[in-house]
Amino acid sequence: MLRIAICDDDKQLCLELKSMLNEISENSDENFEISTFYGGEELYDFLEVGNRFDLIFLDIELCEINGVEVGRKIREELNDELTQIVYISGKDTYAMELFDIRPLNFLVKPLVEDKVELVVKRARKLIKTTNQYYEYKAGNVYFNVLISDILYFESSGRKVKIILKDGEVKEYYGKLSEVEEKLKKNDFFSIHKSYLINYNHVIEYTYEYVKMSNNEILGISQNNRKAVREKLLQKKQRMRHV
Repeated sequence: MLRIAICDDDKQLCLELKSMLNEISENSDENFEISTFYGGEELYDFLEVGNRFDLIFLDIELCEINGVEVGRKIREELNDELTQIVYISGKDTYAMELFDIRPLNFLVKPLVEDKVELVVKRARKLIKTTNQYYEYKAGNVYFNVLISDILYFESSGRKVKIILKDGEVKEYYGKLSEVEEKLKKNDFFSIHKSYLINYNHVIEYTYEYVKMSNNEILGISQNNRKAVREKLLQKKQRMRHV
């Protein structure tokens, strides 16, 4: 079951998108539970009391609380990095403004079913990925950490530290290069010989550093700056190419 929310003050668009999603559901092996909201306040109030969605189609040009602000509240106030957000708008000029909200994609109205279907497929794939665990061994005991909870790995002498979003730090004997190899299919990449970061927790970056979702700033080594910048830009542009 994929729980999906549509939030747009255009009721006709909501009906059209819901119809597209129902058709996509019928042609797939998964059922969708679809909820519709006509304002950002209504959606946020629903989420604030503990309700959650796997995927939210969120209009930017909403009255009072716009879609950008709703997305920011989801990420920062609810501390929700798992919900996939797809912005929809009649304009295509919001990419930079949306970067720190880390949306899955950006769709320009009028919506096209083929593009909506591609977004849903990618969301399903990412949702499965966020349920994956990173396994490590400390002493004679094996431990599992939810990958989506990991901000970054840090190499410290012969040890690897795992910095988690709740502030907890795990550590074990190992090499950062081995971690990178294990996570090469996930959104992790090296910015320094000592840091392997989770792109999904990057909220700001420059040529010299990245700022993580816990507001910690990590330096990018001079040798890595060009490659890191290219990777960050590629990730950011993913939402434009679906």
